Amino acid sequence: MHWAIRFAATMLPILYGLVGLAYVLIFFRNDPVARRAAPRALLVTLSLHVLYLGLLGFELRRIPIATSFESLSALALALGIAYLVQERRSGTPYTGFVFIPLVWLCQTISSAFANSTMAVSPLLQNPLFGLHIATALLGYAAFAVSAIFGVLYVLLYHSLKGDRFGIVYEHLPPLEVLGGMNLRAAGFGLVFLTLAILVGALWSVQVVPRFWADPKVWLSLLAWAVYATCFIFRYVGGWRGTRVAYFTIAGWLLIVFTMLAANRLFPSFHDFRL
Repeated sequence: MHWAIRFAATMLPILYGLVGLAYVLIFFRNDPVARRAAPRALLVTLSLHVLYLGLLGFELRRIPIATSFESLSALALALGIAYLVQERRSGTPYTGFVFIPLVWLCQTISSAFANSTMAVSPLLQNPLFGLHIATALLGYAAFAVSAIFGVLYVLLYHSLKGDRFGIVYEHLPPLEVLGGMNLRAAGFGLVFLTLAILVGALWSVQVVPRFWADPKVWLSLLAWAVYATCFIFRYVGGWRGTRVAYFTIAGWLLIVFTMLAANRLFPSFHDFRL
């Protein structure tokens, strides 16, 4: 089994790189072969990624998210799935040239530096904790998709405002479509983050009675409040366009801080290394 895990870890960056190249050809050349092949190749690569993490978890006898590099691989998978869902719903592959290279980067770093021999906390063997992590990663991935759509929306908005009708104008979906994709992805993220917080609280009560004192818990609640506020102002205050886009970008920056910086700056029970 070990050789299969190493083989998959080696192949995933290569396959994501090829899929990313296909999406680049779609955006810049509108290549018909790439348009047919890219979504199918992405689905196959994501399936291999699921198999890889499943085999890795079986060999380690725990959820493979103990280290930052393991979490990067899980985040890459969740980001790829979230993008593919958005592509199927919107019917446009032109934004894949941004998303898939990001998936490739995350998985490449993970494959290069992941260390499966590191001692980790036995808490990772708890199924409820596994559900908490899965919903959190899906939420983070959806927020990343939303933020990228937000950036693309802002770019297209300023291109139109400045009468610059270049490749961004030609190949990106209309502003209304991008705005809908931005908002839907944020909505998915908010649902999954809500589930992650509820499941995490239920799990933490059993094993970490003072979980509420963890700074990462409060940062996660703050991120939830940012996105919830965005939706309140969207549907009650009539916010549209760049306001929503900037809000989702700011929310994602807070998510990144929560994921990467919290354990390094504050003591947290979310650090599962021993």
